Amino acid sequence: MRLLAIDASTWWGGVALLEVREGVPRLVAEIGLEVEGSHAARLLPLVEGLLATAAWPKNSLDAYAAVRGPGSFTGVRVALGLMSGFALVAGRPCVGVGTLHAMAEAHGPAAADRVPLLDAGRGDVYGARFDAGSSPPLELRCAWVGDPTLAIASGVTVTLFGDGARVHEARLREAGYAGPIGRAVTSIAAAAGRIALSQLAAGTVVVGDLAPLYVRPASTTVRLG
Repeated sequence: MRLLAIDASTWWGGVALLEVREGVPRLVAEIGLEVEGSHAARLLPLVEGLLATAAWPKNSLDAYAAVRGPGSFTGVRVALGLMSGFALVAGRPCVGVGTLHAMAEAHGPAAADRVPLLDAGRGDVYGARFDAGSSPPLELRCAWVGDPTLAIASGVTVTLFGDGARVHEARLREAGYAGPIGRAVTSIAAAAGRIALSQLAAGTVVVGDLAPLYVRPASTTVRLG
C-alpha cells in the first residue's frame, strides 16, 4: 500500500510518502519547509515534487492522510481540502489525523506520558496527553485549549514538548514543572501517515470523517478550566 500524507497545521508544512512492505510501514520520502504565510500556494508543488522524486505516479497511490488540527485554521482547511479532492478523484480512502496525535507519534517513546503543546496564541496552548511508549500513541486526555499550566495541573508526571512548551517554558517552570522541555517536532506528516496506515490496517477508519479539529472556534475563545 502506498500513502500520501500532508500537514499544514503548524508553521512547518510537510508532505510524506509511505509504503507498506511485508506489513511494515516505511517512509519513502519526506519534505518540509517553514512557512511564514499561507500554505495554500506551496502544498501542491511540494506534493508534485515529492511524487516526482520518488517516481510515484499519482495513480499508484492507495490512500491519503491529512492532519486535521488543531492548529492553523487556514492550513488545516487547505490540507483537508487538497487530500479530500485527491481521494475523491481517485476513489481511495482519506484519513484525518489529529495534530497532537501526530506530534506524539513523531516524538517517539518517552520516559513519561507524552504531552505535546502547540502554541495557540492569546497566551494559550493546544494540548493533549498520550501514553509514554505506544505507536500509534494511546490518547489518555483529548485535545484541549487553555493556559499552559493546565498541562501539569493533574499532578501526573509527564513529558512536555512542542513549540507551545518552549514558548511558555518560563510559566511552566514557575508553576513547578521540573522535567525536560522537548523539541518542536517537524516530521508530523510522516507520523500522521504511520497513524493512518495503522488505522487502515485495523479497519478503524471512519470513511468521510475529515472534519477539522479546531478545538477553539475561530471567533470565540474556548478555555479549559
